[in-house]
Amino acid sequence: MRFLLGWTVKLAFVGLIYAGVTGAIPLKLPDTILGFQVPDAAKRLAGSNGQIQDIAGKTQAGFKGIADSIK
Repeated sequence: MRFLLGWTVKLAFVGLIYAGVTGAIPLKLPDTILGFQVPDAAKRLAGSNGQIQDIAGKTQAGFKGIADSIK
């Protein structure tokens, strides 16, 4: 039982990371975390998830067009 619970927690954590990276969960970082200033590069990276999603959609549409032309 402990084995299953451990893997469930690990997979849930990986799922949250995946959802954050793919843009399914919008991320907005605050200016400070626990009194420390958040670097601008981290804010840009968190904000670029929407751009990554747009690029992925365009790429998928392009491949679909190529596949349809081959048929």
